[in-house]
Amino acid sequence: MKINFTKDHMIRLMDLANAALFDRTTVVTKLGQPLNIYELLHTTSINQLTEIKTSLSKKIEKVEAADEWIAPDNDKLQSMKDTKELVNLIIGWKRYNLELDENARKKEELSKKLAELKESTKTPEDRIKELEAQLKELDEF
Repeated sequence: MKINFTKDHMIRLMDLANAALFDRTTVVTKLGQPLNIYELLHTTSINQLTEIKTSLSKKIEKVEAADEWIAPDNDKLQSMKDTKELVNLIIGWKRYNLELDENARKKEELSKKLAELKESTKTPEDRIKELEAQLKELDEF
């Protein structure tokens, strides 16, 4: 499965992360632990972030479903929506980085297998020529 995390997503993530950093935005986990932007980016797992996003979605729904005769606090509502978007973008960013790491690992593994296969198909004469060339190089020093 290919993760679709684009440059536009990254730009939006950086904008929201900068805003969260300078506004000192914190997100509260299920257990009541406040997390700042650094902790969201670097210490939380994708599962934790998904739980936080779900919790934020429920809070947003609750505020939007409040009594229609009472005006909602639009600044607070927009802040919650921005925080939810930030958490969602962090999830995408982390999944994208996991995919990049996995692809690099697979590439390294395949390169190793290819080198082994190339080595196994060499004839003894080819190996002798390589060793003689290496000895010749060492004699030049």
